[in-house]
Amino acid sequence: MIHLLIPWPWGDTDEHGQTTDFHGRRLGPVRPCLSVFVRYNPPMRRPPSRLLFAAAVFLVSLPLAAWQDPVAQGDAAWSRRAQGAQGGQAQPGPIDEAIAAYGRALQADPANLDAAWKLLRALHFKGEYVARGQEEKQTIFARGRDVAEAALDRLGQRVGGRKKLDAMEPPQAARALAGIPQARPIHLWAAVHWGLWGDNFGRLAAARQGVGDRVRRSAEILIALDETYEEAAGHRILGRLHTLAPKVPFFTGWVDRAKAVSELRRAVALAPDNFLNHLYLAEALIEHQPEKKNEAQDILRRLLARHPSPERPVEDERALADARTLLARSSE
Repeated sequence: MIHLLIPWPWGDTDEHGQTTDFHGRRLGPVRPCLSVFVRYNPPMRRPPSRLLFAAAVFLVSLPLAAWQDPVAQGDAAWSRRAQGAQGGQAQPGPIDEAIAAYGRALQADPANLDAAWKLLRALHFKGEYVARGQEEKQTIFARGRDVAEAALDRLGQRVGGRKKLDAMEPPQAARALAGIPQARPIHLWAAVHWGLWGDNFGRLAAARQGVGDRVRRSAEILIALDETYEEAAGHRILGRLHTLAPKVPFFTGWVDRAKAVSELRRAVALAPDNFLNHLYLAEALIEHQPEKKNEAQDILRRLLARHPSPERPVEDERALADARTLLARSSE
């Protein structure tokens, strides 16, 4: 008797990486297999060649996705995230596929830091460019916050524990993490998800819970690791934080509006092709240095003369829409 376990190519997965059948019933995190038994006569030295040939043909005919690593599946879906988008509003299908695939990879191996940061990136895209209501955004960014904390715990284990890592000043933490390539994207997306969760939860309440401190620390570690990473993301996040965070005594006394502008000017200098660097700088100038409103408006007009990048059409279209709104508001 020959027993073949063939991956079952049909069915679907939900956003938690759980396999479901045609009726949406959850089957589990692992795609089911089709058990095939081939019976042959014991005296024969090999099973009938026709049966083996049929089994081989069936295996070869399976979709490539049935054999792919889930991270590779997630990457393929991520590359299609703009399919069907209308301006800065994306469709849920491709990004939900990416989230499900990265979720499966992380469930199978919680120490997979690549799956962790890519899941965080995909969740951010869904929360920013797919979700429409505040409640949905809160749910997505809360999940991202939890995934980020688990990933930071894993990073901490590499350098003697999370408590030890948290006790380090950002430059020291960066030196300790320098040999771990995933440390950069994990700190980037940890800052983003904590910040956006706090934004949707309520900035004042979030400040009192120390959300701003978490965002600031991750951004400062990212800058110390590589200030150019993801088009100066560390400076962009830190500048945005100092622009938006409320000043609450005993909680966010470190907020500095002048630093908001200087950090965003640094982001623009390092990565002038990034639309958000320009948008956030213009907003910081309008909000906190109104005497420089003309400069901010010039920044916005130059930005609106540009075309979205083919690598991030949805993200850039949203930035352009926000720039139009901000320019109109500043001209009133």
